[in-house]
Amino acid sequence: MAKKGKKEKGVKTEAQLLKEEEARRKLLEEMKAKAKEKQLNEEKNSKLNNLKIQARWREIMKTVKVKELKDQVEALHQIHERHMDRKQAATALLERDLQEAEEQFSTALQSHCINTDTLIDLQLGRLNTLQTQFRNELGLLEAEFHTERAKLQTQSALEKTEILGIIARMELEFQETEADAKHEYSSQKDDIKNKNLEEKHALRIQLEGTVEDLWRQFQAALNQYNSSTEERKRQFEDLKQKDQKNAKEIEQQMKKLVKLQETIAHFKAKLSNNAKEYEERNKTLREEKEAIQAHFQALKRRMNMFRKNEHSRLTDLTLLSSKVLKELQVKVDKAEMIIKLAEMNRKLETEKEKVVPFYASSLLEEELNAAQMDPELEGILPKEFPAMEQFNKRFNKIGLDVLALKKQKEGLQEENSNLRSILRQYLDGISLNEDVLNQLNPLVVVNGRTNIPLKMDGAPRNITYVEVSHQHPSERAL
Repeated sequence: MAKKGKKEKGVKTEAQLLKEEEARRKLLEEMKAKAKEKQLNEEKNSKLNNLKIQARWREIMKTVKVKELKDQVEALHQIHERHMDRKQAATALLERDLQEAEEQFSTALQSHCINTDTLIDLQLGRLNTLQTQFRNELGLLEAEFHTERAKLQTQSALEKTEILGIIARMELEFQETEADAKHEYSSQKDDIKNKNLEEKHALRIQLEGTVEDLWRQFQAALNQYNSSTEERKRQFEDLKQKDQKNAKEIEQQMKKLVKLQETIAHFKAKLSNNAKEYEERNKTLREEKEAIQAHFQALKRRMNMFRKNEHSRLTDLTLLSSKVLKELQVKVDKAEMIIKLAEMNRKLETEKEKVVPFYASSLLEEELNAAQMDPELEGILPKEFPAMEQFNKRFNKIGLDVLALKKQKEGLQEENSNLRSILRQYLDGISLNEDVLNQLNPLVVVNGRTNIPLKMDGAPRNITYVEVSHQHPSERAL
């Protein structure tokens, strides 16, 4: 009974050990599943946060763009109102000039000065607003770039610390499980050795006791053999039966030894399987570690690329800003040159041009509307054509004046050539030389006729006219 209780205890301890190992394996699997779930949740949260950041960024950009457009519209509205006020003031000044003939020149000069001052103020104000807008936009872009850079750096540092913590925890857990498995293996090995030694010692004691008993019985049998043969036969049969029983016990003990050897081989195979499983787990953990490192390197490369792109964008923006400033400076110089030319032209204007700078159109309103609604001219004429109508009128008038002056110059040159030819003929008629005698001479008259061509009275004559505004005051007095 004692032997059976010990056997049952040994089997129970083995079953308990197996259950504990299965429970530990389940716990490890559950911990691994929880870690994977946490990783998936973190990835989902990171994706959602990225989407939220992008949406917020788009909203901010939309608001900034709307604000900029509103500011531009307000500036254009103010400029338009100033232009309208300037035009109304100019019309009022023209009306006063028509009513008051004596103050025409002074009022025109004052209106011109006011207009030039307003144009200069408008241009300076526009330049200041453009410079302030550029500075504000540059500051906003720099602030947004620094905030995004700080966020990315903090996020990368947090992810790096989390990944390193996960790797350290997994290594600690693996070391703890490996130490526990080694300890269990050594304890089981020692227990099995002790059990085998105890059972071997007990079997040895039992066999020695049985051998002594058999030896005593053999001596008694020898003593009784001489007395009677029948008793010997009976004792022989008893001994035979006992021998068979002992043989059966020996077989049972051998079977137990075989079972113990099988259990030892089973535990060895189990230990090797556990070692293979842990090696596979270590391999998977190493692969996960390498994948995380590769992901970290990819994120680092992406961040570097993002920095390079932002740097290139900043450089492009600075180049564009410098280019825009240069173009604005060129436009300012051009406007100053135009203003100087306008002042020089103002001095050469006639009184009529000072009073009425823009002539009235000779076309009727119906003809103008038909010309504006003509579909063929829509693609040819630009959108700014109506706004430049007064300028085009002035330009066309100047072109016509230039053509008139060219024609007048041609007429004067022709008249001058005619006068020179008459003078030459007169001089040739007064003087006598070989050239004069060889050529036609108006003094040589044959039969009341000369061979020089004379002009008829009905021929058209070139008469020069001088405008009153270009005459000298002394000539006017005459």
